[in-house]
Amino acid sequence: MTPTPTTVPSEGHDRGPLELAQCDEGTLLGMLDELERRHGYIPRDVSDQLARLIDMRLEKIQRIQGKLDSTLRRDVLRHVDAWRDEEGNLIMILHAIQNEYGYVPREAAMELSRELGVKLARIYEVLTFYHYFKLQPPGRHTVVVCNGTACYLKGATDLINELRTRLGIAEGQTTPDRAFHFDVVRCIGCCGMSPALVVDGKTHGRVKSSEISALLEEARKKDAAR
Repeated sequence: MTPTPTTVPSEGHDRGPLELAQCDEGTLLGMLDELERRHGYIPRDVSDQLARLIDMRLEKIQRIQGKLDSTLRRDVLRHVDAWRDEEGNLIMILHAIQNEYGYVPREAAMELSRELGVKLARIYEVLTFYHYFKLQPPGRHTVVVCNGTACYLKGATDLINELRTRLGIAEGQTTPDRAFHFDVVRCIGCCGMSPALVVDGKTHGRVKSSEISALLEEARKKDAAR
């Protein structure tokens, strides 16, 4: 008797293999998270099915794109050679790539997959599991709000909500024009000047939500002066 193909529930519906094949890799990876939240585990057959679909989609993209940028390939190979024989080298190489580019380009993940013999699905699994890694180019300016205990009690939530409104994005996102990347962290070690936030590496303490607009405008003026 032929087993029934596994379907993946999403937003109250079951998606079969044909519909899954039309999803992008981000949607497929999101389904894994949804399964784990709803059921407490991810069935092995579902995980394997999604992994195969992700590999197929990314390999197709690689064929369409043709040759990788020679500079990017050279940079990836340099990091691979530096860590090739080290245990746990995948994460270290991804860190090195992000430190150089500010994020991990899709093409770099593809080249890394080929050089290390690691499935692309596995690389994206690591990239999406660790919040440190970014899959999109960072903004020209970075705004980080501290949401540690002291800052939370002093009004960090107001700063976060004001930035969401002013920038039109949520934490962890970048504005469409790549001007600002907005993030929230647990603590920046400035409890004595809470609530605090950091703009382009500069810490601002005892910030009021009414001051957010001026801080963003100051950053924009730097772009105009360049």
